[in-house]
Amino acid sequence: MHVADYDPRFVDPGHGDSKAAWISVVIMLVAVTAGTLFFFLEMPMLVWASVALLVIGWVLWPILVKAGLGPQDH
Repeated sequence: MHVADYDPRFVDPGHGDSKAAWISVVIMLVAVTAGTLFFFLEMPMLVWASVALLVIGWVLWPILVKAGLGPQDH
């Protein structure tokens, strides 16, 4: 097969390259970072708030995909 014969979707399927993925992952990273900090500072209520934020980020992903922010076709 020549390079010109490759299907761009095969070469770059676009996994995770969407606004929905970026927004959700950033929210979850902030939640884990804050939760770790609050754990070491012995602030249990804020640790649990960070867990709630982590769950929100996890639930938000498919919602954002259905809202049209998921991977776009090439």
